[in-house]
Amino acid sequence: MPSYQLSVKEMKRLFIAIVMLVAANSANAADVVCSFLSETQINTNGEWLKTKTDFMVLYDMFGDGLVLPLENSLLTNLDSGMPFYAGSVDRGNVFLMGGDMGVEGKLISVIGNTITIYDGFCDVTFG
Repeated sequence: MPSYQLSVKEMKRLFIAIVMLVAANSANAADVVCSFLSETQINTNGEWLKTKTDFMVLYDMFGDGLVLPLENSLLTNLDSGMPFYAGSVDRGNVFLMGGDMGVEGKLISVIGNTITIYDGFCDVTFG
């Protein structure tokens, strides 16, 4: 069987092509992990119904945190200081806002006339 040996130049090109292929296929280069500190419910008329801050109840709901893949195109929104829609999970829509204190996260759902908002802080992990 004939053997073929790559030159250094060909190896560099092959390496660059592989890196570019991997980078192109990883649209979600980051994950956001949010830990929630409170649950607030209001009705669609704007009346405040209740707030829960029981850590164990929230831990039972979310475990070690809600994990959401974050698309590369959304990473720059964290620097804007404005809230933005980051995605949805079974419990509702996730909104994030970057700021001086880190990344604030809100998970918002509407069921009937009740709006439920979970408030917390998030970490962005890469890799």
